[in-house]
Amino acid sequence: MTAPRRLQIGLAVLAVAGGVVTVAVMLGGHHNVHRGVYALLTLGIAWGFTATGLYAWRQSPSSNTGPLMIAVGFSGLVKSLAFSNNGTVYAIASIFEVLIYGLLVHLLLSFPAGRLEGGVDRALVVITYINVTVVQVAAFVFSQPSREGCTRCPTNPISLDRSQAASALEAAQLDIAVALLGGVVAILYLRWRGSSPAKRRAVAPVMAVGAVTFVLLMTVLVVEQANVSSALADRLTIAEFASLACLPLAFFAGLLRSRFSEAEVTAAALTQANEQLEGELRAKVAELSASRARIVQAGDAERRRIERDLHDGAQQRLMALGINLRLARERVERDPKDAIDLLDGSLQELSEATKELRELARGIHPAVLTDRGLEAALRGLAGRSPVPVELVQTPPERLPAPVESAVYFVVAEALTNAARYAVANSVKVGVWRDDGHVEVEVSDDGVGGADPDNGSGLRGLNDRVSALDGELELDSCDGGGTVVRARIPCG
Repeated sequence: MTAPRRLQIGLAVLAVAGGVVTVAVMLGGHHNVHRGVYALLTLGIAWGFTATGLYAWRQSPSSNTGPLMIAVGFSGLVKSLAFSNNGTVYAIASIFEVLIYGLLVHLLLSFPAGRLEGGVDRALVVITYINVTVVQVAAFVFSQPSREGCTRCPTNPISLDRSQAASALEAAQLDIAVALLGGVVAILYLRWRGSSPAKRRAVAPVMAVGAVTFVLLMTVLVVEQANVSSALADRLTIAEFASLACLPLAFFAGLLRSRFSEAEVTAAALTQANEQLEGELRAKVAELSASRARIVQAGDAERRRIERDLHDGAQQRLMALGINLRLARERVERDPKDAIDLLDGSLQELSEATKELRELARGIHPAVLTDRGLEAALRGLAGRSPVPVELVQTPPERLPAPVESAVYFVVAEALTNAARYAVANSVKVGVWRDDGHVEVEVSDDGVGGADPDNGSGLRGLNDRVSALDGELELDSCDGGGTVVRARIPCG
């Protein structure tokens, strides 16, 4: 069992035991004719707030709502000990008699978040605590209830017996309390009115019962200060205690509604997030479908290009080479000189065919990339580029073959575009690894204005990079040069 759980069980046991002791003390008191009703209402207040506070504490251990409710419950028990016939117990209970209202102000202004929202709330709470502690102690020290109308009350053992000072302090305390309670009721109303419908439903029970409780308390204070009627004051005090006893139920309902409201907000957020993810997924699927279609089209176009290049280039040369070889064979004996000329021509055709096949193979996949790695392949590209190329940086180690191939063709396409369209004087190429990715950047100082929608080269590169879960980015402002960036995952 955890320490917080043991503490909660201990508080529950202490509340039950304290309630039994307090009821016994109240029923044995002689200075209130309504002690039976007060005893019953005290149990409702103490046990109701303690039980609701323990529930709130378990639901939100980091919130102050639960501990504040438990403190209200125990302060209700302490308040009721003022019914005791023992002078010391009576004095201690009377000093802390109104602490429950300071805790209630704190609780109501911080509900349901469990924290005070602004400077006005903090100021009200601080002033209330001062009024129910410092001013209360001062007022009680100068009072003697047995000489002020409560003939059955025990003698105040710490009284300085200065009735004029006591009256002034009591009047000041009552005035401060009425002003504070009015301010709290106004703030609660304005806060409820300005809340969202969901939050308004959640806090409505607490705001309603809490406002009624404070209005009754203000009325009691005004009636007592005016000395209108002790019977009326007694009835209003009982009504106030009854309202206090109903507050735990209102807080419990508010906590349940808050949880339902949070669940609704969470469900709405999840629904929105799910819709967003579905939209992103649909867009990704559409993008992948389009990319796959472009890859298939590019593959078909590439095969047709290779077929055309073979037919128009190497194939024609090889056919011519075959004809020359047959003619040379026929003329070896009767015209050796002519045969040698034919063989020389055949060797030239063979050299040209080999060169064309090498160029064709390089366009499909350069052998140097497989044999010697990315740096050598990029240096080969730089050496064949008509525009001066500065190879700024390359990874020192080999990369996975698909990544190396993608990087090579990104650089190759960027260099081709720089030579054909950019009117560039220089190009910089950088390749480096960063946080599990390979970064590629090719920048030129040309005219800019490149548009990937106007050609298939960059679209094909984007498809090639996207197939590896990478990203291709083009930055090309008119007159500002062109920068091609690629970021490819590389574990």
